[in-house]
Amino acid sequence: MTTTAISGDQWAVLRGPISGEAVTAAARALAARHQLDCEHQDAGTLRLTAPATPASSRTLVTVRFKSVPPQAPRTLGFQVPPPAAVDILIDPHPGGSQLAAELHDAIAARVLPYSRSELDGIRAAMPLLEHYSRLHPAFEDWALLFRDHYLEHSTGFVLAMERAGIPAEWIFTLDKGDRTWNRDRVHATFLARGYRSDVLDNTAINDPEAHQDQLARVGADIDTFLDTAHAAGRRVLVVDDGGLLARGYGALGAPRTVDAALELTVSGIKRIAAAGQLAIPVLNLARSQVKSRLGYREIADSCLRRLRALLPDRKIIGRQILLLGHGTLGSRLAVQLRDLGCRVDIVDTDLIALIDAAENGFTTYRTAGQALAASHPFLIIGTTGELALTDTDLAALPDGVLLAPFATRDFSALTEGPHRQAATEIPGVGLRFTFPGGRTVTVLGNGRSMNLFEADSIPSQGYDAYRAGTLIAATALCADPSRVPAGLHTAPADAAITDAGLWDAYYDLYAAPGATGQPAAKPAGPTDGGAQAVLRRAAIVGYGVAGRLHTEILTTLGATPAVIDPKHQDLPASLRSFPHQVSELPEAVVADIDLWSICCPTAEHLPVLRAVLAHNPAARVLMEKPACRGHEIDAFTRLLADHPAARIVVNDQYRHSTTLPAFTELIHALEPGAPLDKVSVLFTKDRRPDSASGRFIDRDYGVLGYEWLHMLAVTRGILPAPAWEHYLASDPATTEAEAVYDPRLFVAALTERTDLPHPGTQSGLRLELTSSILGPGQAEDIAPAPRPPWRQGLRAADDRYRHITVHAGRTRFTLHLEPVTAPGGWQLERNHHRITAVRDGVVLHDEVLADSPLQTSVRHAATLLFADTPPPAPDLVPLRRIARLAEILRERAPHDLGASSASRPSA
Repeated sequence: MTTTAISGDQWAVLRGPISGEAVTAAARALAARHQLDCEHQDAGTLRLTAPATPASSRTLVTVRFKSVPPQAPRTLGFQVPPPAAVDILIDPHPGGSQLAAELHDAIAARVLPYSRSELDGIRAAMPLLEHYSRLHPAFEDWALLFRDHYLEHSTGFVLAMERAGIPAEWIFTLDKGDRTWNRDRVHATFLARGYRSDVLDNTAINDPEAHQDQLARVGADIDTFLDTAHAAGRRVLVVDDGGLLARGYGALGAPRTVDAALELTVSGIKRIAAAGQLAIPVLNLARSQVKSRLGYREIADSCLRRLRALLPDRKIIGRQILLLGHGTLGSRLAVQLRDLGCRVDIVDTDLIALIDAAENGFTTYRTAGQALAASHPFLIIGTTGELALTDTDLAALPDGVLLAPFATRDFSALTEGPHRQAATEIPGVGLRFTFPGGRTVTVLGNGRSMNLFEADSIPSQGYDAYRAGTLIAATALCADPSRVPAGLHTAPADAAITDAGLWDAYYDLYAAPGATGQPAAKPAGPTDGGAQAVLRRAAIVGYGVAGRLHTEILTTLGATPAVIDPKHQDLPASLRSFPHQVSELPEAVVADIDLWSICCPTAEHLPVLRAVLAHNPAARVLMEKPACRGHEIDAFTRLLADHPAARIVVNDQYRHSTTLPAFTELIHALEPGAPLDKVSVLFTKDRRPDSASGRFIDRDYGVLGYEWLHMLAVTRGILPAPAWEHYLASDPATTEAEAVYDPRLFVAALTERTDLPHPGTQSGLRLELTSSILGPGQAEDIAPAPRPPWRQGLRAADDRYRHITVHAGRTRFTLHLEPVTAPGGWQLERNHHRITAVRDGVVLHDEVLADSPLQTSVRHAATLLFADTPPPAPDLVPLRRIARLAEILRERAPHDLGASSASRPSA
């Protein structure tokens, strides 16, 4: 952002949702950077001073700030409750202007961007756009050049394109130069999200000779963006009003071209036509059904509302108005003005449009000169997009007439010619021109589209369908740009919008009997509960196997994912991603996150959690197991105690597996009342290839650091509560443990056997836990019946096995968790599990169950994190037992292994 110019005799004022502490921090950071002092004179007053001289210190900038009562919304919509605000006054003293400007920009970067609640409001106001902005593979390997007015619905559209799959770093936005109400806030928001943002003024497009410097600067940035995108293997989509194509970026034989475009305006079509033959496909949204039938109604309404807002003291009803242009916009305005009781005359050079106006009852003229000679309008409205009043016409204008341009070029004979230099600006209203003899003419606004003059003209909800249609058309074009030949086309856009069901969705939402304008609420399911209504943005830290799965599941819950992985682990091109440490993330990104999902290696869990809570002490955090390493448990507990507002859930997928209740119910059904004699849990995996490549190596806990927590979760779901509590309370030193030691991996295989007291048994319940990372080890199993869902050759041989065997009464029960490969090479699809029961060699029960424990557990965690009451504190007792067991095994290790591992952390 360009540094704001602040002169020595003027102060600057900012207002926004920022705390006094943040203002103070910004001032102190600036002072430290310039080696100045920051004096806190009194409450709400800071002084930046030069180092003390023998005489005295010299004040360069004074900053005053105070909280103010809730303010009117800074957006079209409102927030409940209204956000708190702070007024900040930055007052430069002699020699402090540049310093004041830097401080202003630093604070503005915090104050100006739309807040999270404001962005949520914009998003909620555009439910159709929300519906169609899900992540889509069509946008993989695409970049976006978006050029339009900086308005709220434009903000909503670009954010929707980001959600649909174009990463922030591959989005370049350009403002068309109109003085829209919140253009500075839109610009600041785009920068805060990581987009490039600049201005490519329509005036410069129309008159390039007079704006060479601006065009050269912006053009160089666009060229760099295109070159960088193409070098990275990305194609570039333009969404524009023809300005970029008029500059040659779509022309046949141009040195640089974009790869596809969407055209938004009729004036853009004219620019494209003048630019020559196209080399790329361009979809014409300007003439699309969704804009012609829906968009222009909203545009016409905004024009009339803005006209009346700028003329609050003037009578309009019943008066004479001259309307220049009876096209798509003008024809709608004519009807609205007549409905007010105005007497409307029409001028149009297109005879078909003029005949249409005449047959609709309007008085019509071929030229403005003819109309001015025959009538005396108090207001002239321009909608042509062309030079509508010539110098000859200017001489015929009645004294005091008002000119309302709703297209930039209509009155350019006044606003862009020599007359402009002599105009008097009426702030907030327009430009007053005085002609010889004292005759005056007032152009409302600044000579450009008046409905955009210091306004955000069209309601976000009013442009919802058009923006959704634009996104649908972009999706169809980017999915297969080769199916649309080079040139300008309307039919493919209309077909894509119809096929996507937008018209049905629009009717049901806004037009059907009983329509509320609000999307129907999705019934809360048993697992997602309220999470889907609240969870909008999720940050996944670590993009390994778990991170990829979490990303997929959280996306299905409605979250827009951002991936954070300093190791650059194949960061997805289709998602917003950051090769940063969490501590390095921009505050604008952090403020956007509803849920953090920590999926990085266990050794990084605690530092990452510290960084998250430093950003947001009340963060909602989902962590993969284990929460931390055993020797970090006390530090982890203290961190939670220091952040009582934080909500932390440690993912425990097997605790939520539906297969475990089905398994225990089968045991009770086939052996009612029989005590459990033996429970064996076997989790093995061949991790030797991973270890050889340096991946997934846990030298602190060896095999205990991989599957053992999952094994304990399964054990907890099967054992009677008293037996489970006895096991946790027992000292691992008293159990029987057989370990296979490894110089690199500490313990590579382990079997732990424990006898637990259990009513109804003579010797108690025998618990046997076995895990190995040296290769798959299959437990006792039986061949299935050769019929679906069993298949052979479904995949390569499985490298892991997860079996639970329970002996109760005369029956052996087995739960084989996925991946399932049974004797004979029979296999089941992923997320399918097998339960069997065998008595005296006879198969009593053989059932296949479908269940995704990870998906169930992540959904359950999201529900807990967004529930009205905080989730229970993480249960660290099983982790403490694992840490204690590892400590005992280290004490028992062979001498040479123990010596090499002496520096390993202990519990």
